[in-house]
Amino acid sequence: MGYVEKRGKNSWRLVTHVKVGDHQEPVRMTLRLDPDIPESIQRKQAEIELKKLEKRLAGEASEEYTLRQWSEIWLTKHLEMDASPVTVSNYRYLLNSRILPQLGDKTLGDLTPALLTDWLYNLRQQPRKTTRKPDDQLKRPRRPSEKLISPSKQAKPLSVKTVLLYYGCMKTMLAAAVRVGQLEYNPMDRVKHPKKRKKKLTTMSEAEAAHLIQLILNEASQPLKLSVLFALLCGLRLGEVCAITQFDIDYNAGTIQISRALKYTPETGSFIADPKTEAGDRVITLPNFLLMFLREARWTDEDIIVSCYEELGAMIEDGIKPDTDPEILKKTLYNLEHFRYIVHNRLGARVNKDTPSKWFRKFADAHGYQGTTFHDLRHAHASLLVAKGMDIASIAARMGHSDPSVTLSVYTHALAPRDQTAADTLETIVAAALPAVNIKALPPTYIPPEDDTDPNS
Repeated sequence: MGYVEKRGKNSWRLVTHVKVGDHQEPVRMTLRLDPDIPESIQRKQAEIELKKLEKRLAGEASEEYTLRQWSEIWLTKHLEMDASPVTVSNYRYLLNSRILPQLGDKTLGDLTPALLTDWLYNLRQQPRKTTRKPDDQLKRPRRPSEKLISPSKQAKPLSVKTVLLYYGCMKTMLAAAVRVGQLEYNPMDRVKHPKKRKKKLTTMSEAEAAHLIQLILNEASQPLKLSVLFALLCGLRLGEVCAITQFDIDYNAGTIQISRALKYTPETGSFIADPKTEAGDRVITLPNFLLMFLREARWTDEDIIVSCYEELGAMIEDGIKPDTDPEILKKTLYNLEHFRYIVHNRLGARVNKDTPSKWFRKFADAHGYQGTTFHDLRHAHASLLVAKGMDIASIAARMGHSDPSVTLSVYTHALAPRDQTAADTLETIVAAALPAVNIKALPPTYIPPEDDTDPNS
């Protein structure tokens, strides 16, 4: 039976025995560990290394996973059951792109804080990659208007935002290894992550929002009008906008049910799934203007949907007969599937997820809202409600946030007008306490009286 003993600062000796002939010979190995690891963890790590040494001496194979092996176990057994397909796809891309090519053959025990710090440092120096497919792999020729990443931009190192994605992927994956006992501690906990400057949100004043609505109603196409109004007046995410159907709107109650979102992964293509969070499944009250606009803008062939249901119901009730014209059945099912989405293309079919975003970006740049993205409309929605004094819990429920504290932390800037109101209120209190003092007449800073005394006297 072997044992470990402390030899010095961050130094441990592993001692075991191996049988040679008819007696036992001692085997000793010195182990030096990362100085950032607490001594209690160092001892556990040394005990793990001792067990590995004893297995090697006994000719047994180690059961420790490489990072490549563990990543597949983590994705299939730990992540896919609970995470959305989009999350799994994003993690798989991060792993295959820059994590496994560099660290995939390392065992979990080899991943020390020092090694991972070096990996993260090198990651920050690497150039960017483009995820666009080569031209010969496209189903259709690339449009001239489609912008590709420029060589100068591609040569720049990875942004802090991208590096943090890799950091988070590695930390989450190794945390799962700790939970199941593959690691004693998460080495990423001792790796300092790069600091990211908090991006200032692009918001709008009431006047800017009103002007944008005016422009949209006068000049935009019908699908763009609807997608922008849903984002700005309801705070919907892009995927939620693309998944809205006629059946989600209760015209009598004046509400809209948000229970689906359009999502995309390279492996599956576009698909309809649950919203981003459980709180994303919600009912939102529509402004009267938007409700009236939706009534007027109903799909002109809405009767097609009703007739489709009637035809399909009759087919199911009578049984789809062998002599049923396949083209009639195909057309009925097609109309039922496509003519129900409120935001649709010119053929009445559901749009791709990024289509409204591209529509709006071109429109915004051409009408004085340069740099404003489609998601900024959602930010503007929340900011305007906060500035108007609506309580944070109600705004969080409307936005589909799981935690109101997230809403408060993101949209604190919108409280500035109310902060001025608070200052004015306090000034009134002070004025009431000191009626003889004209506070507004006081100088902004204190100016001491001139001293006539000669400093040399």
